[in-house]
Amino acid sequence: MHQENLVLVQGLYAAYMAGDRSAVAAAMTPNIRWHNSGFDPTSGTYEGIEGVLGFLMAENHLEDYALEVVDMLSSDERVAVIARTTGRRGSNRIVNDFVQVIRLEDHRVSEVWNYYWDQRGLAQLMSAAA
Repeated sequence: MHQENLVLVQGLYAAYMAGDRSAVAAAMTPNIRWHNSGFDPTSGTYEGIEGVLGFLMAENHLEDYALEVVDMLSSDERVAVIARTTGRRGSNRIVNDFVQVIRLEDHRVSEVWNYYWDQRGLAQLMSAAA
C-alpha cells in the first residue's frame, strides 16, 4: 500500500507540473480540503475539486516556477512530501522549502496540508506587484 500511495502522489505531481487539470482532478475526492499555512493571499483552506483546482491552476502564482521533490514518505493513509520551490514575481525571487502532508481515501487525495518554511517571505513576495 505504501508504494501505491507514493506512485499516486508522484503521478499527481507530474500531472500538476504538466498543467493537466483533468488528471489532477481525477486524483481528488469530491470533498477534498486543501490547507495552506502562512500569511500570503493564497493561505487558508480551499474546499472541493473546483476550489482546489482554482487555487492550484491559478495564474497568480510565481513566474519561472520550479518544484524539486527532495523526499517522499508514506504510510497506509498519508504521504509526506519534502520539497523546494523557486520562482519570482517581477525581479523578486524566492526559494521556499515546504512539507506537504497528503491524506488519501480510496486511492485519491482527500486532504492536503502545506507548511512553508519562509511564510513571511512568501507573503511579502505574493503581496508585491509583479
